[in-house]
Formats: sequence, structure tokens, C-alpha cells
Amino acid sequence: MSTYREITYFILDGIKSISDDSHIQEEHVLYLIDKLRVTLLKQRYSDIRKEIPESNYQTICIGLTPTGNSSVCSTQTLLKSNQQIPFMMQIASPQISTESDFFTTRFTYVNNGRFKYAGNSKYGSNTIYCTIAPDNYLYMKSPNNQFIYLEKAKVTGIFEDSIAAAQMSCDRTSENCEYLDDRFPLEESLVTPLIEMAIKELAMVKYQAEDSINNSNDDLSTIANYIRQQLAEGRRSDLYKNV
Repeated sequence: MSTYREITYFILDGIKSISDDSHIQEEHVLYLIDKLRVTLLKQRYSDIRKEIPESNYQTICIGLTPTGNSSVCSTQTLLKSNQQIPFMMQIASPQISTESDFFTTRFTYVNNGRFKYAGNSKYGSNTIYCTIAPDNYLYMKSPNNQFIYLEKAKVTGIFEDSIAAAQMSCDRTSENCEYLDDRFPLEESLVTPLIEMAIKELAMVKYQAEDSINNSNDDLSTIANYIRQQLAEGRRSDLYKNV
């Protein structure tokens, strides 16, 4: 599986092979691949009936605090996440779970409009209902008041800002704060199109279909061939020389 670092340096390596422009920053490439990832996923999964591979998902861990906040139209005590949840794509619903083995309960995600009505029936007495409110915080409630002792939760989804989600990963610690070696949350079949799109976009200003010497060549057409050749050969020439 490809990491943020691998994809970034493959793109930079590709740009250098066709251009002497060395002013492209890693941060710009990272921002670009995150935006292109969203575009590719929206295109492929515009049909909500398609099954989405797990490789497109990320899981973050967040702390929980009891609150009486009424921003979700509830008068009972709720649990609220200590951090805002990075915005998620609408192609898949969030999945909520907990690291605690103490609770044998079920988490049900409902949209914000239904949250105030959830749990009012005699069924699901041990269910914890969750929603992400307009303020981007996760809220929980349950007919079983024992849920209030939960301290952490896991949120799995397809986040638009994958870098923000990577920085909230359950594996992230103060000693391990670098995300560049994390798996880039995109299925492998879309990695090559993403790299191709990124290099084309970064090279567009310098390489036009009709070049300055009027040789009738489309220099951009060589980019796709370069990428596919490098990936087919499994080459990573100079990939990490700047790491």
C-alpha cells in the first residue's frame, strides 16, 4: 500500500524528470493529492450502491466528556467529543465504536435531525446513539446511563481532509507524530490516476499542448506514459533522496 511520503516523492520525482522547476513544495503536493483523492472517490462512488473498499477509510480516536449542551436539541446528559470531527464525505456513513471491553453495547449512528428522537422507545435500551452535529462535534446518548462512563471512542469514515484525520489516528502518539509514513487512504486502483492527475496539474503551466518551438508535440501526453512505465517497473529512482 502507498504512503503519503511515497506518493508525494513519486510526484516530485516525476516533475523533475520532465521539468527543471524545483520550486514545488512538498506541502503543496500533499494538499493537492488530498483534493484529488476526494475528486476520484466522488467520481467512482457517485452511485451509493457501490461497495467501498476499506482502504478508503480512516479511523480516528477521540476523547469524550459529559455535557449538558443543548445544541443537538436534547435535555439529557450527553457525551461530547473533546475535538471536532474532520468533515466526512457523504458517500459513506460513519461507524462509531469504543476501545473499552467493559461495555457490551451497540452504537447506532443517526443524522442530526433524528438524534433528539432516538432512544425514546422501549427497544434498544442498551444502544448508544451517536451523531455529528453542525458544530462538527460527536454527541452520544443512551437510555442506559452507564454509557456516561465512556472516555474514548473510535470514528471510522471517509474523511475529506485525510491529513487532519491521519493526525488524529488511534496509533498517533507524541513520540509518533509524523503521518507521512501512514498509508494513504485510497484504494490502489486509484493511486496511479491520482499521481497522473497531480503531475499533469503541476506541469500544466510549463508544458502546453502547443509548445514554444512549434514541434507539434503534446509534451503532456508523455507524462502518463512515464508514470505507467515507472509503476510497471516498480521503480523508485531517487524517490527518497530528499527525505
